[in-house]
Amino acid sequence: MTDCPCGSKKRYEGCCGPYIENKALPPTPEALMRSRYTAYTKADMDYIQKTMKGKVLREFNPKDAMQWAISSQWQSLEIMNAPEPENDVGYVTFVAHFMADNEPQAHYEHSEFHKMDGRWYYVKEHPYHPTPSKPVTADKTGRNEPCPCGSGKKYKKCCFEAENV
Repeated sequence: MTDCPCGSKKRYEGCCGPYIENKALPPTPEALMRSRYTAYTKADMDYIQKTMKGKVLREFNPKDAMQWAISSQWQSLEIMNAPEPENDVGYVTFVAHFMADNEPQAHYEHSEFHKMDGRWYYVKEHPYHPTPSKPVTADKTGRNEPCPCGSGKKYKKCCFEAENV
């Protein structure tokens, strides 16, 4: 028994395993996303292919995907946002970390999922480019200035309190 590659901190057998082994259906877009990531770590292109619909399925090249999956050393999956689906449409924003050619890589994606006939499918990738965070400067922040952590609160009501406890 091993931890699931999707990063859920659950055992594979109690997480993505039942979906990949066709024993259960992922109940949410996030569960499907996690199972798809896990399938890539296992180079299971059959599962990847059967969880797609529409244009992404028509454009899917199993040979190329298999080569990419095998040549990558999968590091981690980070779910950045997975709101509750509405009207059988859901979205998951994630980053998959992996090594390729001994270089760290990150695949960012905002994925769209549709529920059809009681089953979730991956249907579209939306462009996603994270905005880099502003560097924190060494200048001293005034108590009444906006907190440099980006919370939107004044410094004295946010990090100042935490730093001076």
